[in-house]
Amino acid sequence: MTDLVIIGAGPGGFDTALFAAERGLDVVLIEKEQVGGTCLNWGCIPTKALYHNAKHLLDLADIDTFGVDLKGYSIDYDKIRSRKEQIVKDQIDNIKTSLQRSGVRLIRGTATIDDATHVRVGDETIETSRIIIATGSSVRPLDFPGNDLDIVVDSRRILELRTFPKRLVVIGGGVIGCEMASIFRAFECEVTLVEFQSDLLPPFDADLRKRARNLYKRAGIDIHTNSELTEVKDTGDGHVAVVKTKKGDVEIPTDMVLVATGRIPNFGGLDLKGLAIAHTKHGIAVDTNKMTSVDGIYAIGDVNGELMLAHKATYDGYKAVSHILDVDLPIRFDLVPSVVFSFPELASVGKTEDELKGNGVSYRKNKYLYKTNGKAQCMNETDGFVKMLVDDNGVLLGCHIIGADASTLIHEVTAMMNRNITIDDYKSVIHAHPTLSEIIGECIKGFD
Repeated sequence: MTDLVIIGAGPGGFDTALFAAERGLDVVLIEKEQVGGTCLNWGCIPTKALYHNAKHLLDLADIDTFGVDLKGYSIDYDKIRSRKEQIVKDQIDNIKTSLQRSGVRLIRGTATIDDATHVRVGDETIETSRIIIATGSSVRPLDFPGNDLDIVVDSRRILELRTFPKRLVVIGGGVIGCEMASIFRAFECEVTLVEFQSDLLPPFDADLRKRARNLYKRAGIDIHTNSELTEVKDTGDGHVAVVKTKKGDVEIPTDMVLVATGRIPNFGGLDLKGLAIAHTKHGIAVDTNKMTSVDGIYAIGDVNGELMLAHKATYDGYKAVSHILDVDLPIRFDLVPSVVFSFPELASVGKTEDELKGNGVSYRKNKYLYKTNGKAQCMNETDGFVKMLVDDNGVLLGCHIIGADASTLIHEVTAMMNRNITIDDYKSVIHAHPTLSEIIGECIKGFD
């Protein structure tokens, strides 16, 4: 009998398989597509490869600031694509090697759960003590006239482009939409961003959302909020996206429409109802140990619908395996950092100001601007700020950053918040000079 069968080899699945194998469990990992899941193959990693290409282009646009006279440059789309694909391949190879070294058995195929102790793949039935469902999520479909046109793509197809469009309409102002809008704008694409709600990036702190929107507009991104795509049509001379706005319908000429309206749990074709696994369209219900309503079956990552982030999936898996081993692993799932890789970067952990107000929590806040930091000035990246929220005892409740390297800076604060360190304790932490990290220290000092 196998100790553990994991269905799905995305970040949650393969990290959990390695974690379990390192602790002596006999693990079988089943994947119907490619190791690494959406994140590695069609999401996080290829997107970030393009993001860094875009970052270099933006740096070149400002190169004269640093006293460099650059006469011109060209963009090699084939090299950009091949580099992205090589990064993905290298990561996949690394994962497969790690799984092999750890003794994890990797099976390619579609899994069926017969009951809490039996999983089938093709003609093989695997008897197991525990099962973890890690089947991830899928692109949320959007139904509208013209959604079958070739120019309409999702977040997976747009990463397969051989050349970039000159005009792009992005539907959805969430993380994926804002990242793609920023990247394609850096490639000198005319970008229009359409969001159904009243603001971009709804889960983030209001101050971050407001600043991000202003900086996106400054970059040349045309933004329509409180707006809805109603149709994409071929005029014979080209294509237009018809967008319903507060001021009426607007026809936007475009070469491509990216539908980035979020993701939904992917149940992997499993018969959840027949197995009596409690679930809704929003995900599989789990307890604090990530166990489903069926004893011995767990669900981690996007499929449980709690928070669709790759790193959250990994720690879901750690929690589940620890429960299987009867080990207490305290993980603060209320302190999962979130990042938007746009220009500029956004990062957040803990509560937003709106959440604290809504819950009637007493708090204090402070901001510190990038433009006062010496390293930020040297980098010519002075747009942004750090915002911190603390309770009456000086314990950090939330931190929200917009600016250069926000994706890195957020982890210092996350570590401190995990230990409930007060701002008075935090003030004694030394930050090297000159660094962007000093912005964190100066923000803390501002609570005096």
